[in-house]
Amino acid sequence: MPPYPEQTASQSGARIGRWIIPAIPFGWTWIPDFGIQKTGEGVVPSNVYLKEDELLAGDQLNPYILTQITLMKRTFLDPTIAGPAPSPFQFPGTDETAMLMLKHKPMNQVTVIQVQHYVKSGKWIGIATLTSIETELLKVRPDFEQFMRLLRIEPAS
Repeated sequence: MPPYPEQTASQSGARIGRWIIPAIPFGWTWIPDFGIQKTGEGVVPSNVYLKEDELLAGDQLNPYILTQITLMKRTFLDPTIAGPAPSPFQFPGTDETAMLMLKHKPMNQVTVIQVQHYVKSGKWIGIATLTSIETELLKVRPDFEQFMRLLRIEPAS
C-alpha cells in the first residue's frame, strides 16, 4: 500500500494529451483538461497543472526552459527563479527532465511558489506545475510527489 491514500482519477484513467493520470492523491479533485486541485473547508487551494508543448527548434530542453524563464521575468513582478536543475522524477521513454522553481508575490502580497517539472520526449515537452502559497508548500509537497510518481506518459506513436 502506498504511503499516501489515493483515489482513481476516473474509471478509464484520466488523460491530458500524452499525460496519463491513473490516480490522484486523496483530498484532491480532478479537473478535466487542467490537472488536480486541493480544496476544501479550511484548505488553502493548491493545484497541479499539466500541459504539453513542442520544441520548435533544436532538440534540447535547456533552451526551451531559458525561454520560459524570460517569459516569467516579463510576466511576474520581481520573480525569484531557481534552476533549471535535474528533476527527481524520471519517466520511461523520455530523453530529458528538468525542474524550475518560481517565487513571486501577486497583487494580494501572498508569496506564491510554482514548481515546474519539464519532461522531453523527442519534440514533445510535458510540463507539470505545482502552484501553492509558500506557507502551504511543505503540506502539499508529499501529495505532489506521490502524484508525480503515479503519472505516466504515453509513448510517441
